Amino acid sequence: MGLEPLVAAYGFRAVFSPELILIVLLIGLCYWRYAGGKVSAAGAISFAGGLLLWYLALGGPLNLLGHFWFSMHMLQQSILYLIVPPMLLAGLPSSFYEGVLKLPVIRSIVAVIGNPILALFLFNGAFSFYHIPIIFEAAMSNYTLHNVLHLLLFVTAFGLWWPVYSLVGPYPMSPLKKMGYIFLNGLMLTPACALIIFAREPLYALYAGDTHLLCLPFYSITAEKPPLELSWLTQLADQQLGGVIMKIMQEISYGWVLGAIFFAWFRKERAEDPEDPLLGTVS
Repeated sequence: MGLEPLVAAYGFRAVFSPELILIVLLIGLCYWRYAGGKVSAAGAISFAGGLLLWYLALGGPLNLLGHFWFSMHMLQQSILYLIVPPMLLAGLPSSFYEGVLKLPVIRSIVAVIGNPILALFLFNGAFSFYHIPIIFEAAMSNYTLHNVLHLLLFVTAFGLWWPVYSLVGPYPMSPLKKMGYIFLNGLMLTPACALIIFAREPLYALYAGDTHLLCLPFYSITAEKPPLELSWLTQLADQQLGGVIMKIMQEISYGWVLGAIFFAWFRKERAEDPEDPLLGTVS
C-alpha cells in the first residue's frame, strides 16, 4: 500500500505527525550544540540514525499501520525498543553520562532501571505483560493507557541498554559480562516470541475488526481499516509473522551490539599486547 492512499484516507497529520518532526529537529539541534566535537563521526551517525528511526517508528506510517496489522505493530515495537535505544546511547559522549548521574533524581532512577539484574526482568517482564491479550487489547483501545504502557516500555528499554553503554555509574561491566548480559536478554525475550509464533489461533481479537482506535503521538482518532488484498495474510498468519519479525529484529540488534563489543575488546587487547596470539582473560 502506497502513502498516497493513506494520506487521502487519514490525513497528512495522522500519517506523518509533523509535530514529532519538529521535536526531532529540536533534539537534533540540541545534540549538535552539546555533543558536536565530543563524539566520533560513527557516534554522531548512530545518534542521528536512532533519532530518525524513532520518528519513523512512532510518527511515520508504521505507527498507523501497526494499529491495523499485528506484524507492523511488532516491527514498530522492535525498532522502538531494540534498535533505537542502543543507537542513541552509542552516540552520546561520556560527559553526558557523567553529567546526568550528578542529578540525584536521575541517579536514583538509573540505580533501579539501570541495574543489570533488575533491567533484565523490568524490560522483558514489561514487554511480555504488554502483549498479554487482555492487556494488549485494553491498551490499543484506550489512548491514555496506550501512552502510559509505551512510556514504561521505552524507559525500561533504555534501562536495559544503559549498563552496556555507560562508562560510569554503580554497575560497571567488563566486555565479557556485557556479552553474557545481552545473551541472557535474548533468552528471556524468546518465550514471548515463541508463544506468538506457535499459537494455533489468533490471540488478539481487535485485529479482526474493521474499526480501530488510532493512538497517534498527540491525539487519537477512530478509523476504518484500509483494504489489503493479500489472501495469505490471514489474522493468524499476520500474528505469526509479527512474532517472526520480532525475533529476527532481536537477533539483528543483539548480534550487532555483541559484535561491536567483541571487536572493540579484541582491538583493545591486541593494542595492549600485540605480540600475544592468545588474548588475556577479562573478568
